[in-house]
Amino acid sequence: MLCPRVHFKMVIFDLEVAYIGSANLTGAGIGMKSALKRNFEAGILTNDPQIVEAAINQFDTLWMGAHCKNCGRKEYCGDRIK
Repeated sequence: MLCPRVHFKMVIFDLEVAYIGSANLTGAGIGMKSALKRNFEAGILTNDPQIVEAAINQFDTLWMGAHCKNCGRKEYCGDRIK
């Protein structure tokens, strides 16, 4: 589901490692433009099982549309995958 309110970036590897951060996957976001054209970003890479599980749960909750009913922006959302 594409939710216009989601801005975090999260990648889960083999359900064991998670990257959670703020950087867009652009040259400026990942620091590839130049030393003077980089964004200030933050992110973590972790294999802590509790954090990885929490990240997976966060993603699943959003993907399944748990917040859609009360969001108020439904007209901007696509159809959920069922």
